[in-house]
Amino acid sequence: MTAVQNIWRVFGASVTGKAHLDKAIACQDAHAHAVVNDVLVAIVCDGAGSARLSEQGAQFLATHTVQALSGRLEQGATVQDLHDGALAGTLAQIRAALDDIARAADATLDDYACTVVGVVMGPDTGFFFHLGDGLGVAQLGDGGERISLPANGEYANETYFISGERWREQLRLLPISPPVRGVVLMSDGCMPFAMSKNNGGLYAPFMDAVQGYLRTVESVELGNTALASTLADPRTHQITGDDKTLLLALRA
Repeated sequence: MTAVQNIWRVFGASVTGKAHLDKAIACQDAHAHAVVNDVLVAIVCDGAGSARLSEQGAQFLATHTVQALSGRLEQGATVQDLHDGALAGTLAQIRAALDDIARAADATLDDYACTVVGVVMGPDTGFFFHLGDGLGVAQLGDGGERISLPANGEYANETYFISGERWREQLRLLPISPPVRGVVLMSDGCMPFAMSKNNGGLYAPFMDAVQGYLRTVESVELGNTALASTLADPRTHQITGDDKTLLLALRA
């Protein structure tokens, strides 16, 4: 069997926002990714600020979702299979496992509440999967962008979480048509400076500089370090006090 060349280069960083730094609270964001036979699987999770164990929920959901979806792809599932039900089934299994962990810890599932924005992107087809806030952008070959926008509840500071009883109704899938030259996932802490007005597209003065550097960096590790430094720059504290996660997948 001929191995498929990995032509994705993926960078990511999660950093603690000023509001949490001031209170010595851990970062409640998490991210994870994998590439299986040129299919990118990536996710960003943002733990609810009101949930006492949300950083654990975000990390568990991010790590196990990517592992489970990657496993399905390795066993022969297609991107379309994931879109047509396997993705939702996988999230249901991980949610149930998190519920078991909560019960064993004398906690509730709501204590681990987090949002989800992720992508499955193959050579011929792909889709975003999204529950709550955060944002995803697919940079198309023709220069356009396909954007998965945040979904909030009735109030501005309300959103949807994997722990919610109606999570299946609130899970959104957005198809992406190739060719795609890059995918960007972010928690809502990055949106004020990574997105343009009204989330109409990526904010070019920031994102072009970041992506331009990452396309030339010698190693992913160096890129991740630089990305984390950028997100932790004190100048971002003047824009937002929230935790910040940015994941960028670039076609070679």
